[in-house]
Amino acid sequence: MAKTRRKRARPSAEGSAQEPADAPAAAPQRPRRRDRRPTIYACFDFAFGAFYAFLLLQAPTRNATGGALLWGTVVAVVLAGAGMVVRNRWGWRVAVAGCGALLLVTVALLVVVLLSASFLAGVYGSMGRGAANIAVLAGAVIVELCGILPAFQLKFLMTRAGRRWFGQDPLWR
Repeated sequence: MAKTRRKRARPSAEGSAQEPADAPAAAPQRPRRRDRRPTIYACFDFAFGAFYAFLLLQAPTRNATGGALLWGTVVAVVLAGAGMVVRNRWGWRVAVAGCGALLLVTVALLVVVLLSASFLAGVYGSMGRGAANIAVLAGAVIVELCGILPAFQLKFLMTRAGRRWFGQDPLWR
């Protein structure tokens, strides 16, 4: 079945287009939906920041480096959430910096946990290998709780939709 194309009416000398009598009325355009992802990411960031702070206040650490890394997760995730709330060029930069910092802190936490696992397995024999397995599982939980949200959020921030939300896309100014 061949589709037939209708010819467009050529503008007359006055410059206005004449529509043919059998032309259908133009369908009304739907209003563009507003992107909800920045709001959702900001809510997740603040919720995770409160969750991390609650956990750190319930189980404080005596190791200064570990405490600094753990409090760094709280600061980085709140920074990313604050950047998502501010809808301008600086908000985008703050959100990208917060997500990048949280990913770096996540990698540092993983390195520390895996170094501890290797020490346990090497020094304490079979009992240490069991503890090392638990430490590796804790590393998987760290990736899940600290690494997935900023990875997806950073991916959104680097896409055209994320840049458009913050006014970064030069085509949409």
